[in-house]
Amino acid sequence: MVSPVPVLSIVFSAVAALICFGVPIALGVHCFRVSRHCLTAICTGAICFILSVLVLEQIFHSIVFALLPALPTSPLAYTAYGCLAAGLFEETARLLGLKYLCKKLSDAPVMGLAYGVGHGGIEAIMLSGMSMISNLMVMVSINMGDSEALLAGLEGDTYDIALAQLQQASSISPADFLAGGVERLAAIGLHIALSMLIWMVVTRRLPLWGYALAILLHAVSNVPAGLYQTGILSGIWPTEVLTILAAAGIGFAVWKLYQKHRAAPAA
Repeated sequence: MVSPVPVLSIVFSAVAALICFGVPIALGVHCFRVSRHCLTAICTGAICFILSVLVLEQIFHSIVFALLPALPTSPLAYTAYGCLAAGLFEETARLLGLKYLCKKLSDAPVMGLAYGVGHGGIEAIMLSGMSMISNLMVMVSINMGDSEALLAGLEGDTYDIALAQLQQASSISPADFLAGGVERLAAIGLHIALSMLIWMVVTRRLPLWGYALAILLHAVSNVPAGLYQTGILSGIWPTEVLTILAAAGIGFAVWKLYQKHRAAPAA
């Protein structure tokens, strides 16, 4: 018999899912109201994320791990590698995407904003939002007494594993279900900030070192998650607090750069 899931867990899961879907949609609508070109920018950001992270970066990882099979056994080296690889692939995709947008459509600041919404929004939906919706449906089914229906057709070890997963849903702290939504808020803000940084590079408000800076800042922002995944950092909320602080610091630094270099460069 699977224990009922606390109602607060279901509520927090729903809130997290709403953040993952609602925030990107609301920001996208705002950008579209500013300029209809923003729809193209949002789609470009989403496509660049999918190609760079879910396709090219995964191919790169498979090659690196084949050449260096011991890399995952060194937590610090693995964290450093993962963070730098994420920064390199995502910021290169951002640079190419914004170059295309600013050349073909417009070099207005809203294009950087819209690209960031597309990049961060599709990440929130695909990597967190969909799984949160799935978890929410499972938790509701458990509380409605349909847990046996979820296990129907499973046998042996597969049944035992699935049962343990269902039982785990009721043992997780309700606040932990909210963490995913909070993390996505920070990540969307980070992607918008880094998109504005790359936008300043593309529009020649900053030299090319801004691209290198974006890779470094992106890598730094991923360090808390990397340390958590490798077991160096324990606890979801300490990890989220560090992630939020990193995103906020990066956002503030980019804002200061934007304030200083927002004027169009001399011809």
